[in-house]
Amino acid sequence: MAETAVTIPDTDEGPLSSEDALRRAALFASGLLALRESPRFNDLVQDLSRTMDVPIAGVSVVDSGFCWLPVLHGVDLDSIPLSESLCAGVVETQIPMTETDLPANPKFADNRFVAGPLALRAYAAVPMCGVQGAKLGSVFIADQRVRPDFANRAIPQLERTTVRILEEASSPHHMRRVGRTTVEGLESLIRRATRNGDDALVTAIDRVMRDVLPLTGMRGN
Repeated sequence: MAETAVTIPDTDEGPLSSEDALRRAALFASGLLALRESPRFNDLVQDLSRTMDVPIAGVSVVDSGFCWLPVLHGVDLDSIPLSESLCAGVVETQIPMTETDLPANPKFADNRFVAGPLALRAYAAVPMCGVQGAKLGSVFIADQRVRPDFANRAIPQLERTTVRILEEASSPHHMRRVGRTTVEGLESLIRRATRNGDDALVTAIDRVMRDVLPLTGMRGN
């Protein structure tokens, strides 16, 4: 089966802190980086969109100062700077967020997705957490209408969808599809940590590697 392309940049590009390296290792281990070409993930997001009656729904992963969008229904975007993303606070705090009227909140009123042509009026998101508590990204919905019902309905539905997405992403049949990308990415992170003399990081990423290898059907070098 053809290997599926990853969402984030190559692991050898640019400086990477120990925290970011471990988060990237968790992203590789999660199976979330190659969702775009999988019909199952698109079906889950479209089901979320229909259930919540919203035009926009998606999955975000955070890396290298960007919010990457491997699965997105309703808008044609691959990534946006994290500073412009509505999901940034959700990922950082790991606390679900519901905004029923975005322009009414000064924190979001000037955001380009609220004040600009997209004109979002409501947004809700829940965080996704990976191995060792890594902050991976979010599952979210958005509407161009004010949505008072988000206050009661959005979070439970998003949490159910998030569980299903994480289960599917880490399943052996999906991990085998992205096995080469997963293993090569983790090996690259281990090499970088070794060059930097960060023994604790090498150990941590190697532990991630050992846990995920059986799912991928690959062997590490």
